[in-house]
Amino acid sequence: MPDQQNKLKKSDWIKVVLSVLAAFFGVQSRSNYKRDFSSNSYWPYIFAGLVLMLVFIASVYLLVRFALAYL
Repeated sequence: MPDQQNKLKKSDWIKVVLSVLAAFFGVQSRSNYKRDFSSNSYWPYIFAGLVLMLVFIASVYLLVRFALAYL
């Protein structure tokens, strides 16, 4: 049973991703900020931040490449 308690539920992952997105834009609410920093593990936030950063970089790269090809 401890393994099931340590695993993040799907709703928890959604909260982590939304929290990281809010942090990217700088619009994190105080209640979410307190919730995030009171959590036991910071690894989900680091993982989500790295993945979202890579998605952002890839999308900017593809957008620029698309724009240069058709301008």
